[in-house]
Amino acid sequence: MAHVQPIPIQRKRPLDPNPYSQLRQPRLYLAYAQCLQQEQNSAHNAEGLMYARLLGYLMLESLGDESRDYVCEEIIGCNGSADLMTRLAKLYREHLLRLFRQNKGRTPAPSEHPSRPSFEEKSFFYSSIAESGPTSHAEAKYAALKRDSHRCMVTHASDYGYVDDLTPEAQAALPPGFPMRKTNACHIFPPSTNMDLRPDEEGHPKTHYAGTVWGIINCFGRVHIEDELNGNQIHRLSNILTMTTDMHELFDDLRLWFEEVLTTPDTYNVCSPNTLYLVGVPPVVTFTTTDPSLALPDKRYLKLHAAVCRIAWMSGAAEYLDTYDREQERRKVLARDGSSAEYLTTQLRSVLVAYP
Repeated sequence: MAHVQPIPIQRKRPLDPNPYSQLRQPRLYLAYAQCLQQEQNSAHNAEGLMYARLLGYLMLESLGDESRDYVCEEIIGCNGSADLMTRLAKLYREHLLRLFRQNKGRTPAPSEHPSRPSFEEKSFFYSSIAESGPTSHAEAKYAALKRDSHRCMVTHASDYGYVDDLTPEAQAALPPGFPMRKTNACHIFPPSTNMDLRPDEEGHPKTHYAGTVWGIINCFGRVHIEDELNGNQIHRLSNILTMTTDMHELFDDLRLWFEEVLTTPDTYNVCSPNTLYLVGVPPVVTFTTTDPSLALPDKRYLKLHAAVCRIAWMSGAAEYLDTYDREQERRKVLARDGSSAEYLTTQLRSVLVAYP
């Protein structure tokens, strides 16, 4: 069967006409009709358009009937109220889209020790990780590099450290232009999702925030994140990709995602809202592991990340977050007229999450 490339997404795309049957799917029809109505009512309000489309695309890009029905009932519960639908859209923007928009830092280098470990030490290290699973950034980085043949999973460029460890003879044998770059261990779900929670402290802000994230991920993403990625399990290899630093940044900014090719195991279309980001990048990648005990990225996690990216760009929420964060960097003083209220709320929430 010939491979078919996905159709590039359209940014800030108007919602399609109601795809649901009023007779056979009355609840779905009603919920989507309310999104269309809010979109029409917000024709001259860019932010209102974004919120209406965000809810509509949550339905259209849902990961299955249960996910779609969950969003549907939440929309219907707003009773057509523009204020309640805006609040619901903001909830998803802050607890789902921002969750995957990891532009607040990068994975640290695997080791800060001045001397590089010997080949024997590395072999033992890899074996111990395979048995118990990575429990830190550094261990995840090492284990993912071994799994991925010390190469970026997208560009196939080799990691600098791997090349440095080659013998002089092996380095001399490398072909001219041999691709090598700095790589990172890229988390699909960010480390902040489940780390440093305090469930024994009732009402603790970070635990409350994480609980809301878990609920949304469980119901919309069909992933029980509190069980699968609890604590140090966030570093398990099924949540890690090896990428060059530029690919990592695109992935964390929702500018790079992977859509599964159903006809070929562990194969994905490489997607972006702008093809210029992918110049020189293969359009299709197949993930492989050098050791069956070193798991590949979980396709469910990648599928949810891809859906979030598509929703963010088609609704206009991605541009909104870009603009908002750029303004955040420029803003030095809060406005006296109260217009900075939403900005302050978001900043306080991010501080509570980052510094428990």
